[in-house]
Amino acid sequence: MMSSDDDDVEPRLRAVQSYYFVDDDDAPVSFDVLPFQFDAAEEVPSFKKDVYLRGLADGGLQNVYKQVVAWKLGLDGDSPVITVLCTEGSWIALLKPRPSYEETVRPVLVTVEMLHFVRRSPTVSEENMWGHLGRVFEYVLLDLFFSFLLSW
Repeated sequence: MMSSDDDDVEPRLRAVQSYYFVDDDDAPVSFDVLPFQFDAAEEVPSFKKDVYLRGLADGGLQNVYKQVVAWKLGLDGDSPVITVLCTEGSWIALLKPRPSYEETVRPVLVTVEMLHFVRRSPTVSEENMWGHLGRVFEYVLLDLFFSFLLSW
């Protein structure tokens, strides 16, 4: 059987779950330290710090370790989509963060969810918005409540 030129090409990575980001010292960082990309045609500004995406792809079968240079936000679908740009030029969607990393990115994720909700329902009341955020991040609020009780 003859092999094609595509046999040596790594399949295109589309999404990563159980993700987290680290800097050159392997210290956790939030992806929001990267430049935000408003438009795909826009040139990515240079960034002085190396940031790497770590996580799992293909249902946990593939370990991911990629250098990333920017991030962007998609608000048009049923849920918000955060993607990061690899140095190779492809965009990778972020699914669910690693549980130990959630606290690091929680403020960004809550803000993104709020922006998505307000974009879809611009005339909704503030009370409804907070109710929506409470439902989406219920597990986070429960964790905060129980950690408060345990520390008290």
